[in-house]
Formats: sequence, C-alpha cells, structure tokens
Amino acid sequence: MKVKSLLLSMCAIAALASCSQNDDVAPTGNDAPKAQVILKLEGDGVNTRVAGDSEAATESGADISNVTVFFFNQTDFIVGTPKFIAATDIGNPITTTTDAAKVVVIANLGDKTGDGTFNGIASLSQLQKLDFSSINTTGTAPDLTYAVNQSKANLYSSGMGAITFNDNAGTATVQLHFVSARVKTVKIAWTANQHYAATENELSTDASKWFTIKKVYMMTAQTKSPLIPSNTVESSWGGFVPQVYDFAGGVAWGTAPWQWTGDNAPKQTDDYLAVAADLTESTVNANQIDNALATNSWYLFENSPASTHPTGLVIEVVWRSKDQSTDVNDLLTKYFTMYFGEKGVNGTPQPLLTAGKTYDMSLSLKGDFKPGGNAGGGGDDPTKPSVDASVTVTVTKAAWTTTAEITKDFQ
Repeated sequence: MKVKSLLLSMCAIAALASCSQNDDVAPTGNDAPKAQVILKLEGDGVNTRVAGDSEAATESGADISNVTVFFFNQTDFIVGTPKFIAATDIGNPITTTTDAAKVVVIANLGDKTGDGTFNGIASLSQLQKLDFSSINTTGTAPDLTYAVNQSKANLYSSGMGAITFNDNAGTATVQLHFVSARVKTVKIAWTANQHYAATENELSTDASKWFTIKKVYMMTAQTKSPLIPSNTVESSWGGFVPQVYDFAGGVAWGTAPWQWTGDNAPKQTDDYLAVAADLTESTVNANQIDNALATNSWYLFENSPASTHPTGLVIEVVWRSKDQSTDVNDLLTKYFTMYFGEKGVNGTPQPLLTAGKTYDMSLSLKGDFKPGGNAGGGGDDPTKPSVDASVTVTVTKAAWTTTAEITKDFQ
C-alpha cells in the first residue's frame, strides 16, 4: 500500500444515539465546535519489522484506492457517521468536531456506508466485532461460484491514530496494516532418480515414470475476519478473531476423502488452487518446482488458534503403485498435507498465518516413490498431516512492507 497523505476537513453529522447504561451506546448531545483535521496515512503491512526480513508490497491492490473513515471520542464512542472517500474525491473536505479523539481508517473496502453494513455501530468495540467475508458469491443456487476478494488486485488494510488539535485544526497519522496474510512461494522438491512425470497424462502413457504432482491447494482457509483487530496498540497491532468462522479451499468437500462434519462446509474456489502451468519441473533446478504460486499468490485471513479447523496446504500426487504397470487402476492418488500451527518432528510448531505477514514455503518430498513402496510417504487422507512421515516443511516468515512512500497533502 503506498503511503498517502490526505487533508480531510472533517465535519460532525447528526446527533448521536440516546444515552444508555450499555457501554456501546453513545451518550446524547454534541455541541463541540467543528474542526479540520489533516490525516496522514502511512502504509506498512506488518506490525513488527525485523531487520533484513522485510519485503516490498508490489501488488496493485496494495495501493489505496478508497478509504472509509470513522471518528471516535475519548471513550471510544463514534463521532458522526462513517465516511467513504473514493480516490477521485480524496481531496474534498469533510467535517468533524473537536470531540473526535481518534480516527480509524479502512482502505479498499469499497463504499459500504449506504448499504447497512455499519448500521448500529456506535463504538469502537462494536466495529472490532463486525466480521467481513473474503468470499464473493455469484450465480444462482445450486450453481454458485466463489471468488476470493483479497488478491493482488485488491487488499484490505486498516489502522488507527490519535488526533492532536490546535484550536480547531487537528492532525492524525494512521499506520495502515494489511488484514490478510499472503502465501507467496510454495517450492516443492523431491530426491533424485524418482522418475518424475511432467503431467498425469505422461504418467499414464509412460510406464517408466513413477509419480507426478497433480494439484497444490489450500484447505480450510479462513474467510471471515473483523477489519479492526482486538489489539489496536500500534506496536503490537493484531488479533483478527472472527465472531463466526467460515472456510474455503481449492477442492470441493462432500465426497470421499473430503468429508465434512456439521454444517457450513468449506466453499470451493479456484483462487486457492495452484495454476496447472506452474506445476512444472524447473529447467534450472532439477527435481523441484520452483514456485507453485508463480502466477498468483494466495491471500487469506488469519486462522486463530481458537479455530477447530486449522488451515492446511495439500500436495496431491498420482503414484504408480506397480512397476511398469499400464493399468490405470494402479495409478493411485496420495496426499502430503501440512497444517499451519502443527507440531513437526522435533516438536517445533509451524507458524500460524498472521495478518500482514508473507510466507515463503519450501516442502521437500524426501521419500522414495518407487512402485511397490509407500508412495514416498504420502497418505490416503488429506485431512491428516503427513509432515512427520516423509515431508520436510520450512516456512520462512517475512515482514510484508509497502512500496515506496508517496506523500501528498490535499488542501
């Protein structure tokens, strides 16, 4: 997200809701004078920077194309109503009052101020409990199509800053943070002399080949999240825990081995399925796929430890179970699964997906795919982790920072 400075003259709009014993209901009355505030938005996709561990956000979706602005007083009650500012209108003045003590900004959400999304939001705590979905649905049931709205073309970000007034002129600096995590690289390597087939068709027609990687996809990716975390302290900004969990993945659930217990099965979306053209063996590095996500990174909301369905990454292979067999029934599907947060062989857990972080993954299939063996350690149930068998997983977290800073004041 590119840094932008906005001059927003801000104005109070209507009277606040009536007084109540409930902490989330704003007190009545607002006679504070009007004020103008200079709001500076700064982009940074991670909460804590680590030297040598940052990476620029080059996606067009990291740019600020629109913002939704909220003002809150000292006791975290809303002042006025949320305001949407499109890119073309960002320089137009808006008014608030000197009651405003802090400002919350959500970038790239689009205009939700008139569709009822924020109805009843009277306090910061209520906004922190308002879930948004990363899934857009099109079509008519039962023929529905699901797409992820967090992509390299559009990324939500949010932040909060205190307002400092000098008479009726105020300033506030808001550090923006990405709401999604990004999985940027999935490198898959295997040992030498495993007779890898470039495609499933080659495996079926060339009896000398042992296995091929058919699919790589996300499983139970979390698709619900508030846009303002529970912890709004700038130095430790984070904690995006939804009120209700919802999931999506690159394959459809409902038939074996993809069985779901209970309601609300994960939605299938190709956005969490690696492009087939990216699953080709490297021409530079033998016995590996350089990046199964070369075409599109995956963006997804963080899945907290409280979730009963952790997010997983699955490598689906097809393996020749009998040497030189030309019988298609001897070509078996096997799975290698890694869950974010699972404990590895040495007991060290893999990291959880965290908003604002980018992840480079390196998976090594160290087992032997020789026909008649154990399919390199692959299993029949993709919902069970196989990391302790024959898969070595290395996940490198990197700070996901923004592109070059752009500063501009709108008068």
